[in-house]
Amino acid sequence: MAGATRGTTSVEIGGYRLIALLGAGGMGRVQLARSASGRPVAVKTVHAHLAAEPEFRERFRRETAAARAVTGPYTAAVLDADPDAEQPWLVTEFCAGPVLTAAVAAHGALSAADLAALGASLAEALAAVHAAGLVHRDLKPSNVVVTRDGPKVLDFGIAKSATDDSLTATDEAIGSPGFIAPEQLARAADDARPGPPADVFALGALLALAATGRAPFGADGAARVLYRTLHEPPDLDGLPDPALHAFLTRCLTRAPEDRPTVGEVLEWCGARTRGGPWWEQGAVAELIRRHEDDVARLLRQGRGEAGDGPDASAPEASVPDASAPDTDTSSTSGSGSGPTGTTAPAPDTAPHADGVPPTNAPHPTAPPPTEAPPTTPLPPPEDGRPTRRRLLLWGGGALAAAAGTTGVVVAARDGGREGGARDGSRERRQGAVARGRVLWSRDVGDLRSGSGLLRRGDDLYLLGTSSLTCVEARSNTVRWVYSEEQLQSADRHRDTVYVLQDDLFEPELHALDAATGRKVWTSPHPRLNPKRRITTPTGLDADSSALEGNQGQFLLAGDVVCLLTYAPYDTMWARRGAWGRHWRAYGYDARTREPLWFHEGAAAGVIGVDQAGGRIAVAASANPGSPSADDYARRDPLVVLRAADGKVERTVRGGARYPRAHPGAKGTACYMSRTAIRAVDLATGRVRWTRRVESASAVTALPVRGMVVAATSEGLSGYAAASSGGPRWTRADVDQLTAADGSLLTADGLVFVSGPEPGTTGEAGWGLHALDARTGRTVWAVRSDAIASVEAASATPDIVHLYADETVVAITPPDRP
Repeated sequence: MAGATRGTTSVEIGGYRLIALLGAGGMGRVQLARSASGRPVAVKTVHAHLAAEPEFRERFRRETAAARAVTGPYTAAVLDADPDAEQPWLVTEFCAGPVLTAAVAAHGALSAADLAALGASLAEALAAVHAAGLVHRDLKPSNVVVTRDGPKVLDFGIAKSATDDSLTATDEAIGSPGFIAPEQLARAADDARPGPPADVFALGALLALAATGRAPFGADGAARVLYRTLHEPPDLDGLPDPALHAFLTRCLTRAPEDRPTVGEVLEWCGARTRGGPWWEQGAVAELIRRHEDDVARLLRQGRGEAGDGPDASAPEASVPDASAPDTDTSSTSGSGSGPTGTTAPAPDTAPHADGVPPTNAPHPTAPPPTEAPPTTPLPPPEDGRPTRRRLLLWGGGALAAAAGTTGVVVAARDGGREGGARDGSRERRQGAVARGRVLWSRDVGDLRSGSGLLRRGDDLYLLGTSSLTCVEARSNTVRWVYSEEQLQSADRHRDTVYVLQDDLFEPELHALDAATGRKVWTSPHPRLNPKRRITTPTGLDADSSALEGNQGQFLLAGDVVCLLTYAPYDTMWARRGAWGRHWRAYGYDARTREPLWFHEGAAAGVIGVDQAGGRIAVAASANPGSPSADDYARRDPLVVLRAADGKVERTVRGGARYPRAHPGAKGTACYMSRTAIRAVDLATGRVRWTRRVESASAVTALPVRGMVVAATSEGLSGYAAASSGGPRWTRADVDQLTAADGSLLTADGLVFVSGPEPGTTGEAGWGLHALDARTGRTVWAVRSDAIASVEAASATPDIVHLYADETVVAITPPDRP
């Protein structure tokens, strides 16, 4: 097979390593794969009988080239393709979340403002498609995936255009009943190709479905739906706004020339959006997170055998409640896929026109990779949960399973580079960059994503769910291993290491001797909590509100250890399951480990904590929502406790958004939402300045050398902290690395990122860069294969530790021995 190579444990197509079969359709197969830099992508291969047609290859070549020019925040891009291979293939971006109908079902009926936000996003996506000279012609619910960055339009014209003439008869129409425009159905009589107005028609049908829960032309069989499309007005009863009714009536008119243009749709919808995006809130945000977790799990399982190649029987992947672009390119007016409704099959269960059912077979557990034992053996922690953070660093989110067939599209900010010059083409720049070096590396098994690395003094702590390992940070010598199940987090105070364990009913805090790792103490809740004295040890017979929350976190405030317990309230589902449980705080003497005080807060979950100046600040919220939303926690309080006795010193109304701003705190802190970064005066809680940005994903926790550094869709940028946040520099060639708290990785005035080899425009994941926060220039760099898939990172002036692919790598600057 041209373009495919086989190793002992993997198969590659065009340099992309295949991991699992995700689905098949009329055009070919879709397989999950990894690029040379480690990013997950979807590789679509064409069926042999289509590849044998010269006309198909020519159209495939032309339309793929055009589709690669489609760019925009609401489209999923084509990254790479080879139409001349023996079996033609193309690679697409990864997309993020459930299909539109599933997202709307989780959210409930959309308001007029929410519908306007959806319409504006879809119109901007179609504008990008049309600007590339393409027409989508099959915009439908299963081709719109709702991600944490907003709706994404998939399959914009490649498959449909490629089969337009060569793979369909002249009396067949490409599209889906209920969303196909009348002029597409009448093509047999009028040989003109449908233009952009056909996409406006489909957009109007999507908005009507999202607003009313019903398809505007029904869902009771393809023949009846198509008849109504040609001869009857749309059913728009129940729309939340008369102006919206008139607007959708224009979009769904049978005459293409009477419909608004895509530009007019964008202008009309954009002027009516209000508040934060609905996909960043409540049940929809939780549904997106579940999809992200499912994909991360699939990628981890894919570390074993990749399968037998694009035409072999590779194991199929399963992602619950997922949806993705169709791989079928010959969907006609007889397609069985229909909109969600009371009489139509749900999008994840509907049969497909080519007879291929949805991909829902369980994915087999991949065999563990062979590991070389480290110098001092480490017990490999077994973390059964997926590593979602790596997926977020790739800029994507979740696997989609289509209403018929499944596929994957990968969303990466630097998608053009992914499918571009992988030959390492270089562009020399002036000035040499000092090189760091890899000090050591160690195979460690699974660690916790984000919080798996903790540096304290000379020791590095490696945290998995079933063990905490203490390693000397420079020499790579294991000092001790503490084995226990369900470990969550760790920290050290003087000669004691504290470890939080997730128990069945409540979290527990374990105190370990820092020199030996021996457990010397466990947090005694009942001695402090009066409500616990009247309940059974497990709390099974207690009133629900008296139960301990099953979530926990702790922090060290001087010589006081504070353990917080709470139930999650971050989604509507979690709120219902919280049973009104309150958050609670337990204070212990960090020197003697004696219980000091107990405080019970409101019925809410803990969303943020901080300590400074002898105070402990607890941000609590019972309102589901996403931390990236602009209005997140705007109305929730910040409770400030005295660390010495646990007494409430102050309750800051609306202060939960900025938990570090409280009495006792000083200086400036940096906060981020999806659309802005803010500098907050910690002593007063006032916002010093706000800088609007596009799709912010991480920011420095505190100013670094007078600069606030943020990662956005444009790259990494530095803003002057002392002024009004004026921009000082931007680097579009590097990608963020984050610490355990989600902030950008920094140390000693440097910001650590991944990027290409200095002086080149080559592979983005070449290695580690240390940037001067004041100028954004690379101070030193070092090649590291781990940089493309970092799951946890820790930085100090002398060593940077990175965890990726079950290996910890220690990197030292060039001036360190």
